[in-house]
Amino acid sequence: MQYRKLGDTGIDVSLMSYGTGGPSRFGASAGLAGKERVRLVAKAVDLGVNLFDTAAGYGDSEAWLGDALDAVKSSDVMVATKWSWRGGTVDGVLPPAEELLLSVERSLRRLRRDRIDIMQIHGLNQQVYEDAVDRYADTLQELKRTGKAVLIGFSEMMTEDPRHTVPLKALTRHGDLWDTIMLKYGILNQCAAQSVLPLAIEHGVGILNMAPVRYTLTQDEEFKRLIEAWGADGEIDVGHPKLKDGLSWLVEGDVDSVVSAGYKFAAAHPAISTVICGTSNIAHLVQNGMAFDSPRLPDEHMVILRDLLADSASPR
Repeated sequence: MQYRKLGDTGIDVSLMSYGTGGPSRFGASAGLAGKERVRLVAKAVDLGVNLFDTAAGYGDSEAWLGDALDAVKSSDVMVATKWSWRGGTVDGVLPPAEELLLSVERSLRRLRRDRIDIMQIHGLNQQVYEDAVDRYADTLQELKRTGKAVLIGFSEMMTEDPRHTVPLKALTRHGDLWDTIMLKYGILNQCAAQSVLPLAIEHGVGILNMAPVRYTLTQDEEFKRLIEAWGADGEIDVGHPKLKDGLSWLVEGDVDSVVSAGYKFAAAHPAISTVICGTSNIAHLVQNGMAFDSPRLPDEHMVILRDLLADSASPR
């Protein structure tokens, strides 16, 4: 496993991290039992993964992760979790900071930990970002001062903001506040490289790359629908032979699948501290890990993808 610095924090984070959200929801969709989740976490640790991402809103995932990490008995891993503002919003007014503090205490109990390594606000969008900073920044900083949280950050709402206007605003206006930002960057979501990722490097903010390989990249019908939509907009040359027939041309050498290509591309940018992978299948976990052994596509393929899709912004 390769490791990178988490922004300018000085912390080494595994290039592949494990996420308990997404379609798998830590194996909930596949009906995994507790012992199977323990084996999954143990294998991730064995592969060198040292960051696990979860959220208070991911069903029982926090408690499941706490149980699994306790069973694995690894003291060298970090845990990131999130609190969502959405459930407590009344008439457009965000919930008080006390709700964030209560969620942190619940998360600590569920995770069986005395601190949260990265405490994040879940899914900030354009409508609430400024209010969220005004309302919660002091509380987040207090969590750091008291040792309840090591680092603070937020995740974007990619379906509402595929062009990353919130991360851009955060880095432009509050670059010294956030330690990390979780966003989506990949083959079909490259526009972050134009401004957001360079700003993250400038401000020393660690980027947690979420869901770079999902439906649209891996399912032919979804890919075709996206290409048709882009063709209607006329901004991308969707008739190019490297796009109209899919992305199987990327599979060569140590790139054994389009999934592998997606993870390699997602990890290639120097601003990316870690790429979050979520799976309930140990074989898939191992295969995903192999993609990060050499986290870059051949130069000629990187050039083609950037030339064709530099402005791409798919919400899925």
